[in-house]
Amino acid sequence: MNISLPGDDYLPSTDGAVTSIRAYAKEFRKLGHRVYIPCPEYPDFHNPSVLYKDEEPDIIRYKSYSAPFPPKYRLTFTWQTKIDWKPMKLDIIHSQSPFPLGFHGITWGRKLGIPVINTYHTLYPEYINTYMNIKWLRKPLSWITKVFSKWVLNKCDLVISPSPQMKEALISYGVRVPIEVMPTGIDLDKFDNPNGDNFRKKYNIGKDEKMLFCMCRLGREKNIDFLIKAMPLIIKKIPEARLVISGEGVAKVELETLAKKLGVHEKTLFLGFLDHRDWVDAYAAEDIFVFGSKTETQGLVLLEAMYFSKPVVCVGEMGVIDMLEGFEKQTGGFLTKDDVCDFAEKVALVLNDRDLYEKKGKEAHARAVEMSSGNISKKMLKIYERVLEEDKRKKAEKV
Repeated sequence: MNISLPGDDYLPSTDGAVTSIRAYAKEFRKLGHRVYIPCPEYPDFHNPSVLYKDEEPDIIRYKSYSAPFPPKYRLTFTWQTKIDWKPMKLDIIHSQSPFPLGFHGITWGRKLGIPVINTYHTLYPEYINTYMNIKWLRKPLSWITKVFSKWVLNKCDLVISPSPQMKEALISYGVRVPIEVMPTGIDLDKFDNPNGDNFRKKYNIGKDEKMLFCMCRLGREKNIDFLIKAMPLIIKKIPEARLVISGEGVAKVELETLAKKLGVHEKTLFLGFLDHRDWVDAYAAEDIFVFGSKTETQGLVLLEAMYFSKPVVCVGEMGVIDMLEGFEKQTGGFLTKDDVCDFAEKVALVLNDRDLYEKKGKEAHARAVEMSSGNISKKMLKIYERVLEEDKRKKAEKV
């Protein structure tokens, strides 16, 4: 099968959508399928519209410009980079964005007469509310984003939602085409030779300290300030607790200021982006993974932490609920209310009860293996096959 996975974000960016594209591409190629990835060019990374076999096979870069917000994202004017998709002999197009390149994929699907799927990775209306500083513009822009999303997604044959909560949101936007819930799996091959002791030594984290780890973009929508606000309560219950935050973003200075204001700056370590070695070692070094985001469509970092048999404690909103199999099971950790007292209580509960900690750790590892990219990709291929069969049936009926 020849598959295209166009998206408006890709390497060197490393957010959830990029992780998803790379995971699917890797697993599909393992199974003998050919995967094309149309994506933006980035300054000082590559020239546009060239196939780069040195980074990955079949990567196609389109000329792009810095987006107004967040500035790390790129806007692609697809008419400036004329690439003919016909020679790819595609069977199906699975767009990873509703924006220019993702929509470009939908347009090509209609030109080629092949099925088009779109994964809606992010609650974009919530991003408007977070990043738009002009308050009176937030509501109309959020409404426009919902209308635009509905318009784009209704042009597809099928929409993939990473979580049931996201599916409900899309239905409320007015999306009428079938919506299938399918989270992204994690690539287990990335977690090679972890060494938590090395990580703790490198960043001066004591052996006796309880490392609460969070890794994500430091955007306001990630609700990291919630974790910092919970730290005074956590420290009262667990004096040896230390919050370690990895990531960069627009909210970093605000978060550092908040930690100082609350008197927990010495108990809060901001590390910025980690390279692959430190990234893997950080998961091995942590005691638990903590997460405050309320707009997460999946929460892949939760699964990554869980693979290392580490319990997670997170606010029970959106896609993270499914990672832990709901409030009834709470597999591999605890889902909490959006309340710092409840959050601090659950952190203390899992860290102070060794038997509970080991039980949740075993559950966490098993859940992560279940949600591996290999298993999820095979399920996605079955969805492709079903969509292709349905497309053939519809075409046969028209003859």
